[in-house]
Amino acid sequence: MSCIKTQINRKLQIKKVSKPIIYTVGHSTHQLDYFLELLKEHNVNCLIDVRSLAASSYNPQYNQEPLSNFLKNNGITYFHFPEEFGARHTDPDLLDEDGKVDFERVRKSWNFKNGVERLWLGIDKGFTIALMCSESDPFDCHRFSMISIALEKDGFEVKHILKDKSLKSNAELEKQLLKKYEKKLPKPDMFNPNVSEDDQIKEAYRLRNKEIAFSPYKKEVAEKYD
Repeated sequence: MSCIKTQINRKLQIKKVSKPIIYTVGHSTHQLDYFLELLKEHNVNCLIDVRSLAASSYNPQYNQEPLSNFLKNNGITYFHFPEEFGARHTDPDLLDEDGKVDFERVRKSWNFKNGVERLWLGIDKGFTIALMCSESDPFDCHRFSMISIALEKDGFEVKHILKDKSLKSNAELEKQLLKKYEKKLPKPDMFNPNVSEDDQIKEAYRLRNKEIAFSPYKKEVAEKYD
């Protein structure tokens, strides 16, 4: 556990406050004014862009310069974390046997761990942070299946902002994950009686990784993996 993380948890214990919250949000096709409403609804004052490329050919209002300027003018700090939390990687050490990005390997990388450490620093400075990518539904995005699982294990509570301003917990998305891959998940039987729900969730995350991961060897629609 990092010193910063330890200090923050001690402060939270003294104040009898629960885990620090990290929000996620997708910009989708929203106009900037409505996107601002999504953030303000949950008192977000720091947006971290987790797209590998801070640009959108379909929604140019979310290109880095106009977006960061708009947020700044509305009192929200903007950062771009492509190396830390982006989904598009070409390093062979971060790819699986099929040439797709392996989310588990990414989570073990120095850059990713540094990103998590920077989140703790942001919380310590009083920021209310949201991670932004392009997909409206967090279930379809790496901000859930690659990033959020690690943040929850590290001591954050992750809440996903939906397009109607409501919130969905990571636990709710994991239930959706189990349902989607139900037929492919290991189940306890006489030969494997010790299969747990944790085992099933781990396998479901792996299957989701396989389904949505970027591959540098395939020609894909770039924005799908922003």
